[in-house]
Amino acid sequence: MKSKILLIAIILISSCGIFKNNYSKILNGRASQATFTKSKQFAWFDSEYNAYKVNTELVNQLKPLKNDLKVLIVAGSWCGDTQRELPRFFKIANEVGVPNQNIELIMVDESKVSSAINVSVLQVTNIPTFIFFKDGKEQGRIIEKPKNTLEEDLCNLLHLM
Repeated sequence: MKSKILLIAIILISSCGIFKNNYSKILNGRASQATFTKSKQFAWFDSEYNAYKVNTELVNQLKPLKNDLKVLIVAGSWCGDTQRELPRFFKIANEVGVPNQNIELIMVDESKVSSAINVSVLQVTNIPTFIFFKDGKEQGRIIEKPKNTLEEDLCNLLHLM
């Protein structure tokens, strides 16, 4: 019985919706990196962005693809995983030199609904979800958190490693 209660507690604690940053506004619709940068409502963004150290070797492997890579991100400003991974992604994208127009960021509410698009069509169940495209074809996804690091998982998705 105690082990079942412990298991339920662990599941609840690891869920995005349990611990919310009370200072963070819940966004819904299209957004960009500029939405979060230097905003008191999203202080978590600059904090994580500045703290994250990119793997320069892997970033250099990604640079030749900077103009070919398109990314669709579905995220929630209220979600702890988003608050960790979104700033890290943008730091990597900035280091690689991915043009802003190649990144589309869709923010969802706590029900994972967006006013910008029908997210269910994308078959997104967990957030953040990073969907990578090359030549108009989906190359793969990183869902919630990378297996290793965003850079390493992206290089693996694009068969650079």
